[in-house]
Amino acid sequence: MASRPYTLGPIKTVDPDTEPIPMPEEREENMYWDRVDLSVFHQLEKPLNLNWTGRRLGQALGVADAKQADNVNALDDPPRSSWWTPRHFYNEMSPSALALGPNTEGVGVAGPDTSGPWTVMDGKFEGASRGFQIVDVRDDRYLIKLDGPQWPELASSAEVISTKILYAAGYHVPQNTVTYFDPDQLEISEDAEVRVGSGRRPMRRSDLEAMLAPYTRRNDGRIRAMASKFVDGRPLGPFEFVGRRSDDPNDRVRHEHRRELRGLRVIGSWLNDADRRAANTLLVYTDEQYVKHYLIDMGSTLGANASGIHQPIHGQAYKIDQRLIPQAWLSLGAFRFPWWDIDPTPQYPSVGYFRADVFRPGDWVPTYPNPAFEKMTLRDAFWGAKIVMSFSDEDLRAIVDAAQMSNPEAEVHLLDILTARRDKIGRYWFDRINPLDRFRLKAPPDEEIASTASGGGLGPAWSLRFDDLAVTGGLESADSSSYQYAIRHNGRSLARRTVEESTLSLATRDGRPLVRVLNDQGAGSGHDRVVRVDLWTHRRGEERSQPVRVYVHFPDDRAPRIAGIERVE
Repeated sequence: MASRPYTLGPIKTVDPDTEPIPMPEEREENMYWDRVDLSVFHQLEKPLNLNWTGRRLGQALGVADAKQADNVNALDDPPRSSWWTPRHFYNEMSPSALALGPNTEGVGVAGPDTSGPWTVMDGKFEGASRGFQIVDVRDDRYLIKLDGPQWPELASSAEVISTKILYAAGYHVPQNTVTYFDPDQLEISEDAEVRVGSGRRPMRRSDLEAMLAPYTRRNDGRIRAMASKFVDGRPLGPFEFVGRRSDDPNDRVRHEHRRELRGLRVIGSWLNDADRRAANTLLVYTDEQYVKHYLIDMGSTLGANASGIHQPIHGQAYKIDQRLIPQAWLSLGAFRFPWWDIDPTPQYPSVGYFRADVFRPGDWVPTYPNPAFEKMTLRDAFWGAKIVMSFSDEDLRAIVDAAQMSNPEAEVHLLDILTARRDKIGRYWFDRINPLDRFRLKAPPDEEIASTASGGGLGPAWSLRFDDLAVTGGLESADSSSYQYAIRHNGRSLARRTVEESTLSLATRDGRPLVRVLNDQGAGSGHDRVVRVDLWTHRRGEERSQPVRVYVHFPDDRAPRIAGIERVE
């Protein structure tokens, strides 16, 4: 990382990790080893890691800070990359664009073409999630996922809604849509096979009929499902949330130190994306010859858990939680896990077990430990929280509507939970780190410049504007919020004021524009022309926040620019 918290050069907005490379090795997914490794070996390895142990001890003693993400730019944001791209928070998407989500890419019609037959290429006839692969008449390939027969619309709704939210948050995801198909339109490929014990045999019509038998048909004879379009490129298996790929030269940042993976913990807590681990990711070698990173399998989000429902433990503790097991042992049976007393019975089958009242944003964890989530700092959490808070009620209504839930009351219920969990996330994290963001500079009005030119005044001063995300998100009132700021240059204080609005003048305490002060002082070029603005947020009846430091560069030959943002935890 740079020694200074700002840059005089261009802000890094793109990570050049899409350079052409030879195709890396394909690695098979092992879902069962993934679970054992995260639950047991990963947890046992941490105390044996001297770097981890030393840093944790230092943090406990107050002499060491948590390691910050390695891939953030001078504005404390991750750059566009093969992992993530700035979308809704950075460039507001309309509700209709949010409802389309990744379906705006590729084919113009969302989902598989139902005007002709579907050719079944493969099938998953056992296990928690059943479905089959098809090729439609457009020659597009899809994975068709079925809801659990006892929970109609649940997994398909959860997957479609969460996919669109994760897409708007900036992640690469497949095109997932609700579809309806007639079993009579299914044609079995000559190459289609099914697993039988340790072997395989040709697929039969009876295999499909047995799988579809428990499902209720609509009046037109069709069955509801979720269609996931195969992404373009060559699949290479999952990516890990720790380490790097040695055979991918573009993979230069350890995954557990990537902002977009650490901050995903907050976004995942909103959706209760409890199964977010390597097995539910995908590496793809693109036609442009680089590796693209996808999040896949969102069927265990919201209230769904594959073909069933989430249980109260999901999101509250790890499957094997080594933090809680000692308490249970030492209590000699008196200890009660908090989820034991929660009734998991859902109010609506199409929503499943998904609640806001028992949701604690700071304590949320997935079912299995995630190394990147464990590394999350307050700055990472703030980044995730600001993305969560960027979804308005109207945005969420448009996204939920795309799930085509048949019960309007269930849809309203789901929306209420999503908005309540969203606001809990905003309140929790914005109370712990100063929620000022979207800093921008505003040139002085033309009439002020004209007045100065005619001899009236000290000269035009630029202003610094910002958004208080707690206010714009409706969590705090503008009337109860004020902002203190201090302007410093080379260790010397130039101004200190309190303002009620989210705009401040870049001028000294006696009204002189900063650019004039720098010129009068004979400030040369480069670092001598950088000014630091410290901003504190104060709510009525509360202590003021930690500062956000904004570095403004006043070049002598062009307009000023924001050169860096530093958040104090």
